[in-house]
Amino acid sequence: MASRLVVADASPLIGLAAAGAFDLLRRLFGQITITDSVRDEVLAGGERPGARELAEAIGAGWIIVVNAPCDASVFPTLGAGEASTLVYAMGRSESCLVLMDDLSGRAYARANGLSLTGLAGVLVAARKHGYVDSVRALLKKLEACDFRLSREVIDTLLELAGEA
Repeated sequence: MASRLVVADASPLIGLAAAGAFDLLRRLFGQITITDSVRDEVLAGGERPGARELAEAIGAGWIIVVNAPCDASVFPTLGAGEASTLVYAMGRSESCLVLMDDLSGRAYARANGLSLTGLAGVLVAARKHGYVDSVRALLKKLEACDFRLSREVIDTLLELAGEA
């Protein structure tokens, strides 16, 4: 379990829910922080993956929602969730890990010196900690829900998970 602040964007939350593996976040990190923009984005999905899981996790107290207003001009190419996540993470004095899949958002995170991982990194970490038996099985669930990862990412992910 991580002892540092973990701030998540919507995509890893939605992807883990689609794979039936949302609880990996709690198991790996203990507590997750999201911005109100990320909460609103995921909950707007209604019956889509992530909405129910997120509402339950917020209710259980292991996902914390923070208000993180963000001037759209700070990260003009990003959506509100990605931008608010980065602004919130950059404003912390403590060590912070950002969970984000958006390529532009990841580039901004790296440029600003933030530690970063995404859905793929969470799946590899879960496999290495013995929380899942098969990353390949989770990837099949993601594919069935039209959650897309590139062939290159899938191949690398399976190799890192020891399932190539």
